[in-house]
Amino acid sequence: MSDFLPLTDASPFRRMAAAMWARPRDPSIYGTMDLDVGPAQAFLAAHAARTGARLTITHLVARAVALALRDQPELNVKVRFWGKLERRTSIDLFVTVATDGGKDLSGVRLDRADERSLVELAAELGERARAIRSGADASYRKSKAGIAGLPWWLTRAALRAGDLAVNELHLDLPGLGLPRDAFGSAMITSVGMFGIDTAFAPFLPMARVPMLLLVPEVRPRPLVVGERLEIRPVLRLCATFDHRVIDGFAAGALARRLHALFAAPDALA
Repeated sequence: MSDFLPLTDASPFRRMAAAMWARPRDPSIYGTMDLDVGPAQAFLAAHAARTGARLTITHLVARAVALALRDQPELNVKVRFWGKLERRTSIDLFVTVATDGGKDLSGVRLDRADERSLVELAAELGERARAIRSGADASYRKSKAGIAGLPWWLTRAALRAGDLAVNELHLDLPGLGLPRDAFGSAMITSVGMFGIDTAFAPFLPMARVPMLLLVPEVRPRPLVVGERLEIRPVLRLCATFDHRVIDGFAAGALARRLHALFAAPDALA
């Protein structure tokens, strides 16, 4: 579980941006990057042949984001109160999970994702996703039942009260289905199984994450390789950034790191 330290070295712009905008509904910025996942697909196939265990592109994205955030700790930030900036002391990722046959959404928070192996992350995500879908996850059951039991006119007030409790007061209320800082450092959502190759998602005001990544379908696309034009398997990774925390320079550095990791995917193991 994350702890927090005051961010004392924030730039004047970062302080001004955090105070000027409300929670992520105005300062969203968007970007895409095309990743050649040929090396990643070869890595996944070799791993499956060697171990019999199935890993996916989404697992690789989660691990790569964790390592990239470790290199750029200034992005692992939460905006609280009226623009107070705090840096998380751990890198925790929230990976969304479809439930009820695709009718509902939940997710799994993977704590300290940069400190664990790719196989460990994939195993925990699989185990907890199965528990959520089967109804065995107590926190998901409680949060789902709590929302389902509210009249529509009380839902917004209840969500705002929950946001105040877990994000501003940093209370940990798992008994109510409201764990402290439930969404961690970044959200990752896979939409490739729906045949989508480019898409963006809005921030959840309650999430307080600085970035949200959508993992679409891998498709063959023309890419320049050296001085040649080739058809390569490409993942068009789509991102929504909170501009109060991440600007173009930081997003560019993040993109370069992700490119490097997917070019040499053994580093993700």
